[in-house]
Amino acid sequence: MKESETNSYNRIIDALGIDSISMAERFLPTEDPVMESVLQWTVERDAKDVRRLLEWLPEARSSRERKALMERVRSLLEELEDAMNKLDELH
Repeated sequence: MKESETNSYNRIIDALGIDSISMAERFLPTEDPVMESVLQWTVERDAKDVRRLLEWLPEARSSRERKALMERVRSLLEELEDAMNKLDELH
């Protein structure tokens, strides 16, 4: 994995504005506040996990390890995107 690819993933996480999600204010509450809480928690947790995995990537000892880390990153990004889409649907 090239350093530029790692930087690309870091920019994606930064662009998601993960820290600002919980700060969003609405005039009307969502129809399912429990689901909203779960989805926000999922977004925050997955973003932190992706960042941690990307930090570990340069220290991976083998291409097999790098591939495993990247596969987990891709999986988490899919879950992250799904949770964000569901949050959008709630609003």
